[in-house]
Amino acid sequence: METIELVRLPVQGGSETQIVLRHRAPPGPSTLPPVLLVHGATFGSALFDLPRLGYSLMAALAERRFVYALDARGYGLSLGGGVMDAPPEQHPPFATADEVCRDIAAAVSFILDRHGADALDLVGFSWGTITASRFASANADKVARLALYAPLYKEVRPLWRGSVPSEAYRRIRLSDVISRWDADLPSADAAVYREPDIAKLLFETVAALDPQSGSCAPAAFRCPNGALADLAQVAQGRPLFEPKLLTMPVLLIRGEDDVTATDADARRLLALLPSRDKRYCVVKKGSHFLCVERGRGVLYGELNAFLGRQETRSVA
Repeated sequence: METIELVRLPVQGGSETQIVLRHRAPPGPSTLPPVLLVHGATFGSALFDLPRLGYSLMAALAERRFVYALDARGYGLSLGGGVMDAPPEQHPPFATADEVCRDIAAAVSFILDRHGADALDLVGFSWGTITASRFASANADKVARLALYAPLYKEVRPLWRGSVPSEAYRRIRLSDVISRWDADLPSADAAVYREPDIAKLLFETVAALDPQSGSCAPAAFRCPNGALADLAQVAQGRPLFEPKLLTMPVLLIRGEDDVTATDADARRLLALLPSRDKRYCVVKKGSHFLCVERGRGVLYGELNAFLGRQETRSVA
């Protein structure tokens, strides 16, 4: 029977003392490498595990393997204290790619030790494709396969350049979630892409993890700004990882209508990957948040197919 577990890990060299991993186990033993999911700039691991049947990427992947999802420092269950409890203007943007790579390293070490494995499969989403790729490029021996959903590499975006935040974190309201999601949709009819109440469910799931979310009106959850500082660099055509070091099999996958992770940027990255085992998949009727849209089943299926192609005997 599937189990859900939360694992708290200490992280050295950071102002936050611990990070949290969500964990789902398969119904029985698995010979596949464990999987670690790395979130994007806003929602933390909750995006991969919504409390509604059919809306958990973690559950879909856990049918055959052990699955973990990271809440990087400042996100979700790793909200912690320190910087995130101080007034936001007292600190610079928190939880940049360099900091989060230390969190990924701690999570990977724990997972490999727990399962007696030499390498795991790594899945990144949006800004998480940057942090996952940055880690994988420096630790190729620990990453069996790399899946980049909504990949971001070096697309030049003049509008993003001037959006560098000066504060440690920001607050996200339900209206912010809806407007951000809608901005990525080519159709005025959001119902074509998502169920009417799914944005509200996503917001409430994430906000419930922040004990301060109800202290302001309307309710809002805290979210680190380090990712926005990273993305401002990317918007100047300054990539934060080196594709030629990603020697493992790589899957790039995005929604056809995603205007954040563009087709041009994905193809630019694909051309630079050295592995012969690389693939670019485009899912029709999907935006940046495909993993919780109506077309999510195609994404889940493609990830399962890519991550399940080869077995290993080193996983307990």
